[in-house]
Amino acid sequence: MSYDNGDYENQQIVSAPRSLPMSRPKGDHAERREAIALAAAETIAAHGLKQVTLRDIAAGLGVTTGVLTHYFASKDALVAHTKALVFDRHLARAREAAAGTTGIERIHAVVAELLPTNKDRQASWRLLVAFHGSAVGSAAMRRAHDKRMRHWFAFFTELVAPLRVADPETTGMAVALFVEGMAIHLAMMQPPRSATWQRRFAREQVERLVCPTRSRS
Repeated sequence: MSYDNGDYENQQIVSAPRSLPMSRPKGDHAERREAIALAAAETIAAHGLKQVTLRDIAAGLGVTTGVLTHYFASKDALVAHTKALVFDRHLARAREAAAGTTGIERIHAVVAELLPTNKDRQASWRLLVAFHGSAVGSAAMRRAHDKRMRHWFAFFTELVAPLRVADPETTGMAVALFVEGMAIHLAMMQPPRSATWQRRFAREQVERLVCPTRSRS
């Protein structure tokens, strides 16, 4: 197979705000935490998790570290919130892609939406790789990761169940692990595989996992 990277998509889906007002009026606490987490995600993607400090993130937002610690007690707390936000956005995009489709095409639509077919999605998957690494030495991060994966598996089981496969839970887990593994490896690959190649390859493998008899016909 060739790398065929000519139609790698360049549009950006999510961007962090470039500045955060210094004042802290009531009623926008959650919104400001999200803005800080988005900035943290962007900074971590650029510099790596270990190298990033609260000062780096604050500089990206044009604020002092004191503003950040008003919303997050520590870097670890901010990293945990950022990981949850990145995952929640992945899952939200997947659920949106599932709406309005049925059958196996519903699964194909979800998988296509999750693949790292543009720079923003590639960066978000690289972030999850960094977060996975941070969980190795942190019991709290491992618990958060376990919770995240249970939601992930349940979502794909929900997608697979209407197809009346013999074991929806196992098949759903297989598709979920395939998508995440493929996305992570493709996100790290240079040059990137094209969006067309990614979707075609993913479609073929999902067919094999969900409809093995049909995929051999």
